[in-house]
Amino acid sequence: MARSRVRETAGEGSVPVWDAAVRLLHWLLAGLVLFDYFIDDEGGFLHRTVGYVAVGVVFSRLLWSGLGDGANGFAALRLSLRKTLAYGRSGAPRTTDHDPLGRWMVWLLWSLVLLLGLTGWMTRLDAFWGNETLHEVHAWLAHALVAAVAVHLAGVAAMSWRWRENLVRAMITGRKRAP
Repeated sequence: MARSRVRETAGEGSVPVWDAAVRLLHWLLAGLVLFDYFIDDEGGFLHRTVGYVAVGVVFSRLLWSGLGDGANGFAALRLSLRKTLAYGRSGAPRTTDHDPLGRWMVWLLWSLVLLLGLTGWMTRLDAFWGNETLHEVHAWLAHALVAAVAVHLAGVAAMSWRWRENLVRAMITGRKRAP
């Protein structure tokens, strides 16, 4: 039984969801965030460069969403409090693209990365030189991003278990089980 489910997800019973660009940008951003927070948190040249590349990845993903359609486009990332509440009341049914809760997480993660890039850049300006408050805001945003990533990973694990579908594999292959 489990074998047929795996075969179905990987083969003919699956549908394409996320294209290669979406998946590449997703994993690239994940790696950059992990590197900057856990490997190089000193704030030096490498840290700043990796942070600016992360901002570029978010802007690239936004641009790609503007050009894409289906699960890769902006329409699939439109936020709606009404739809989110209805989704929760209906028991969080399986979706083939981002569910309403996942959409909120996408925007939260992207916003935090962009704010980190902005505050990091601002710390290098003469107008803010030596401003400890700005450094503290930047550090707080970094901790908030890691907390949001932890919630994201917990959500992926919970929904993978609930829906009996490997969502990590889906973000690697770009395919999910057909509805």
